[in-house]
Amino acid sequence: MTIPDATPAPPRTERGRARRRGIAPAWHGSIPLRRIINGVPASGRALGIVTPTGWACLALLVATGLAALRLGWQEARAAAAVLAVIAGTSWLWLLPRGAHRVHHELLEPRVTVGDEAIIHLSVLNPTSHPLLPARMEMPVGPGTAVFAVPTLRPAAVHERGFVLPTARRGVVTVGPVVSVSADPVGLLRRERERTRVQLVHIHPRTVRAGSTMHGLMRDVEGAVTQELSSSDVSFHALRDYVPGDDRRNVHWRTTARIGRLMVRQFEETHRSSLLILLDCLIDDYEVEEDFETGVSVACSLALAAVGDGREIALATQKEELPVTTGLRLLDASCLVTPTAEQGCDDLASRACARHPEASVVILVTGQRCQERTLARVRTLAPLDALALALRCGSNAAGRRSVGGPAGLTAYDLDRVESLPRIMRRAS
Repeated sequence: MTIPDATPAPPRTERGRARRRGIAPAWHGSIPLRRIINGVPASGRALGIVTPTGWACLALLVATGLAALRLGWQEARAAAAVLAVIAGTSWLWLLPRGAHRVHHELLEPRVTVGDEAIIHLSVLNPTSHPLLPARMEMPVGPGTAVFAVPTLRPAAVHERGFVLPTARRGVVTVGPVVSVSADPVGLLRRERERTRVQLVHIHPRTVRAGSTMHGLMRDVEGAVTQELSSSDVSFHALRDYVPGDDRRNVHWRTTARIGRLMVRQFEETHRSSLLILLDCLIDDYEVEEDFETGVSVACSLALAAVGDGREIALATQKEELPVTTGLRLLDASCLVTPTAEQGCDDLASRACARHPEASVVILVTGQRCQERTLARVRTLAPLDALALALRCGSNAAGRRSVGGPAGLTAYDLDRVESLPRIMRRAS
């Protein structure tokens, strides 16, 4: 049996092996060509530069063209010709005008309400030839800053400065800076991003709270005092043995060296835990400014506790704010917003269940919060805890006891600057 001559197989080139594996050849890996072959990304980008005015112009061009062809109107033919010239020449305005190098920075990425946040922007011509004027835009929060860049000679720099309004607490998005190319009629518009987005944290105004409230001091590991004790966790020194001392505190190595019993002496350590409840129910406040005052009061109390090294928790209806450092606390407070659900009694129920060890419970709310709600908050707080309510509103000076002798004391204030005086009266 003879086997017919087999046709020699073609050499297995890299491109042939790539086709068998379903892998595109190397030339298909270039980004511009891949967009053309795939079709969808390229067409999406092309259609995305047409503005609503441009689509209206194209629709009018089609309508006048059909009217000129079918009805023979001279006016329609003239209008179609004018629209065709305008639409055809609008692409010329999208031709690249240069490669500007743009940089923007925030002199202070974190500011306080009322301070000035300055944005510095610089545009550089990195080429060896002049660059034509350009129009650029920079989104700043809900608004947009529009500015023109003049003709730049080689290595020339154009600098601008913008002042960010900081009247409201929050996180403001700055950037990216985009260069805008558009025709005079507004048919086409192309944007090219030149920088990245940056965030500005506008912190609430805070004051030094002054006096601190410790409530019930718990004999657990915490702040060291000047009182000496024979049993605690903070070692202080050695002393001679006195009948009645716990022999577990005998320091045997020193005893063997000096020949008499020596025991360890300790410093008493106490812990005071502070729980701050920030009521975010908008119905409890008269106006929005009162809510902002409440945020400032709660942050002022929390910063004072963080600075003293006390255990602290700051809770709202939605979450608990991080209190590991003052900076993290202020950054998180920028995102606190009012809510229309759940009152401060629901807030106290959940927060006190998570922190039953609280020594002091301070509720920050508005002056529209009803007294029976405040009395319920006191019943939800730990029995041995000191309870206090700070009500923000139009009333500048007010004090009342809610819930009887075992209830809580409510203080009224109209601005955060009154907090130190109230804390002195409460402590």
